Amino acid sequence: MKKFIIILLCLSSVGFAKSPLRHRVVATQPDDIVLDASSQHIMKEMQKTAPLSETLMATHNFANKITSAIANDLISTAKNQIGARYSRGSVGPKAFDCSGFTSYVFKHLGITLKRSSQEQHTQGEAIQSISDLMPGDLVFFGRGGKAVNHVGIVTHVNAEEGTFNFIHASTSRGVRIDSSSDGYWTRRYTGARRIIGID
Repeated sequence: MKKFIIILLCLSSVGFAKSPLRHRVVATQPDDIVLDASSQHIMKEMQKTAPLSETLMATHNFANKITSAIANDLISTAKNQIGARYSRGSVGPKAFDCSGFTSYVFKHLGITLKRSSQEQHTQGEAIQSISDLMPGDLVFFGRGGKAVNHVGIVTHVNAEEGTFNFIHASTSRGVRIDSSSDGYWTRRYTGARRIIGID
């Protein structure tokens, strides 16, 4: 069983090396992942020699590794823009507003986000608890924690403390990383949406 999983992961890494990640992977459910022909063949062989539960677990773990790789690529792209200035209505690469920044970063993966923070708040899947956040999730803010007027991308989650760091295009300092533990953002947090890893 371990031998088949290792082969599968090796094939996936070889596939990613051949072309950019953003052109090979789209947002999918972890247990509804689309594999290339070689990986499908290996998975069929695994099903012949291993219990179904083990095969499903291997598929799930494989999907989680892909989702994590996508998030890492996304955050790396976002961090490359740190220091870019804020400009209302701008979508980069020299200047951004908040939703222009998130749109620009997700476009790197071939994922299209709607233009405004309010519209982006309707995309993907709602996340109910901060402890369930993952790097790459969109987080939203508004006056009094109500009407959405700002958006950023989660870079790190501290589930025990119920806080997270996020990268965004701030009006005063441009693209930067801030923490939700800052009272300014705590009061304005309205919720989060997951784009990566879902249909």
